[in-house]
Amino acid sequence: MVNKKMLKIAILVITFAQMATNGLSPALSDIAAAFPDTAISTIQLLMSLPGIFVVVLSFVAAWLTSKISKKVLIGIGSVCICLTGILGTFIYQSLSLLFAWSVIMGIGMGLVSALTASLITDFYEGQEKTSLMGLQTSAANVGGMIMTAVGGVLTAVAWNLDYLVYVIIGVPGLILLLLFVPYKKQETVTTAKEAAPAARTAGSFSVLKHGKVWIYTIFALLLLLLFNVGPTNLAMYVTEFGIGNSVLAGWAATIFLLGGTLMGIAFGFLAKKLDVCTIPVGYVFLALGFFVIIVNPNVVCLFIGCLLAGMSISLVTPQCILQTGVYAATPQESAMATAVVLAGSNVGTFLTPQITNIAAAVFGSESTRYRFILVIVIALVLAAISLIFTARERKLRKA
Repeated sequence: MVNKKMLKIAILVITFAQMATNGLSPALSDIAAAFPDTAISTIQLLMSLPGIFVVVLSFVAAWLTSKISKKVLIGIGSVCICLTGILGTFIYQSLSLLFAWSVIMGIGMGLVSALTASLITDFYEGQEKTSLMGLQTSAANVGGMIMTAVGGVLTAVAWNLDYLVYVIIGVPGLILLLLFVPYKKQETVTTAKEAAPAARTAGSFSVLKHGKVWIYTIFALLLLLLFNVGPTNLAMYVTEFGIGNSVLAGWAATIFLLGGTLMGIAFGFLAKKLDVCTIPVGYVFLALGFFVIIVNPNVVCLFIGCLLAGMSISLVTPQCILQTGVYAATPQESAMATAVVLAGSNVGTFLTPQITNIAAAVFGSESTRYRFILVIVIALVLAAISLIFTARERKLRKA
């Protein structure tokens, strides 16, 4: 008998590690100082490199679920994240080693991110599933805040100690996984599964034939592409406009994550009212938040704007995962659908620096303000497009 209450807690605690790359952000400047002959852009790859492996492992993990228990796969991922922390803390003498640890972290994140989300689809239904999807996004943001805050304290002692945040964040999830996540999947997963038993043998990739799965994946990809312009440009923005220093930028980045946490808690209620229309609302929140940030460069506008913009991720991403799951007839297909959305999100994150180049080409300026303006324009266009699409989806469901 599955203890669904403890399983829910286990899923949320394991999800703390989903934004593991944030753990390195406090140490990047010290790592750059430790390797002065290395370009800053190369140092930054320590954070972006895991994203590539998250994309690959998301698909591999979804395929492996037909052969190996999700509990085992998530356990391997959690161990990889903890191992990254141990290795980075004690073996850090060369940049090549640090890149190797980033690869291990990416493998762990790929397994954990895709499969913890699919556990929700396996064991929960209806409003409970919807609410838990939102809470999972909140948990990811909480984990990011914990790693950033604790990492800053550890980095003040020695930059290599920052890697200990991966042990701190990974071990509790691993313990709860062993205690409360069952080896076997739920026998009855969704109504779609019961309605289409022939699809059970079609394989996990069958879900990818549905065009709407890819539409929701694109919505998630573009959201993350635009969303990450905030965290990656805040430090430069506050410096350019004389608002504050790197400490203030760090607080602003934390408020970004706080916005996602708060909206994740409210997601279940909003999704019940708005259904798929949370997606265009999310794009509007992103545009509004960035507008508040740039309309009057000061600390108050910066924090309010970050809070609003941060809420967008908890409106769009969980809804995209939920909607792709509609087309899954088996737990394997559900895992694959989730993997596609998460992979798309990581591709968007990886492509975010291109916004800087596009803004410079369009506006003829390197100012961070124009990067935010470009995002505002694109986000509003996507809000309109997604509103048309989601309104049609709601109409079809009522027909």
